[in-house]
Amino acid sequence: MTSNPYESRIFRIDRFVVPAASEEEFLRTVAETNTAFDGMEGCLQRHVLKQQSASGSNVYMTVVEWASEAAIQKAREAAAAKHAQMNLNPQEMFQRLEIEAELGNFVPAFGHSA
Repeated sequence: MTSNPYESRIFRIDRFVVPAASEEEFLRTVAETNTAFDGMEGCLQRHVLKQQSASGSNVYMTVVEWASEAAIQKAREAAAAKHAQMNLNPQEMFQRLEIEAELGNFVPAFGHSA
């Protein structure tokens, strides 16, 4: 039996509900944090997605596909170093800007088909 190369992939998917008044700082912070992943081995793709809401808040999702657990571990370390460089405590920022955050890692539920 051959190994499926998609089985080891991990998707970091974070969902944020961001009040309109907090969007500028939130987006600036996400953009700067994402520079930690520029050219990083094992980063297969990344996206920042926006869903407009009639409530005055917008929903953002960040999706990053990593090749393996080792790659995502290096990404965690790079993100922590970037946050330290930025003097950023993400939990404090979420609370201060009234951002609802759901953060998590996901793996494919089914094999990839071409």
